[in-house]
Amino acid sequence: MPRKSLLVRHGPIGPMPTVALRVPGSGGEPREFLFFGRVAEYKGIAELLDAFRDLPSGTPARLTVAGSCDDPGLRARLASAAGVRLRLEHVPESEVSHMLASADVIVLPFRRVTTSGSAELALAHGRPLLIPDLPALADLPEDAVIRYDGSVAALTAAMADLAHAADGRLAVMSAAAIAYSAQASWDEIARATMAAMKSISAGSYASAHGTAATAT
Repeated sequence: MPRKSLLVRHGPIGPMPTVALRVPGSGGEPREFLFFGRVAEYKGIAELLDAFRDLPSGTPARLTVAGSCDDPGLRARLASAAGVRLRLEHVPESEVSHMLASADVIVLPFRRVTTSGSAELALAHGRPLLIPDLPALADLPEDAVIRYDGSVAALTAAMADLAHAADGRLAVMSAAAIAYSAQASWDEIARATMAAMKSISAGSYASAHGTAATAT
């Protein structure tokens, strides 16, 4: 049976690095965790706050949540979270690179997602990613990503692990993130999209006419 869909990688989105990229972990402790993007419930903000709260006492970690938030209830919960630094507003493009470069780990604890521009942007800035193990994020590079099972307990454990990780481990993840992003361009995405469309069209034609499909 011919395939009805093909996955084409998300291209680079948002500003590319405009500042010298500090190697994650090189700033000493505490480790800087950053959530960046539109702040909404489905992005797992409540779980992130719970996980940060549950870190063992003395864990060298700080958390910043940055991005616009239109949910009054969520804004109130964030405001009451102990020790969390907030910037609940649109971050101007001219400041995005500096914000990302100041983080050691980008944490995106989505409950559900189809794609993530924030993840691609973080990787382009050489930031290690902490994400749930969701099918839509499966193509992100293993060497640049830490995945967890979506539970608060697993997120807490992953954050604690990264807070104590050796500097060299984060540096290796950073290099893998940059290498992955360097392979992507919108020209490549366009070519892959056209190839996928031809493949699907050829398969549909072959199915309808009982012939073998050949993509060109």
